[in-house]
Amino acid sequence: MKNIPLQVNIEGQASVVKTDWLAIMATLKKRGLENDELMSVYLEVSSGLRVTTRGLTLAKVNPSTELNGITREACLTKQEYASILVA
Repeated sequence: MKNIPLQVNIEGQASVVKTDWLAIMATLKKRGLENDELMSVYLEVSSGLRVTTRGLTLAKVNPSTELNGITREACLTKQEYASILVA
């Protein structure tokens, strides 16, 4: 299992924490997950699924899948903005 960046939400709370797989794996082991269950969670999260287990919701942080101008704030130069208004 490779270390992957994760976004973690504790059930019942609005806050979100960014961490990594190795830290969460240790927490899940303490909460009673066996190795085969950990592997299942890892495979689901690494494939892009959101997983809820043992009071935690896990999602993979993958900034390379963000589409410029759609999931990020669009930044246009003055010339680009002017060409949009003229067209």
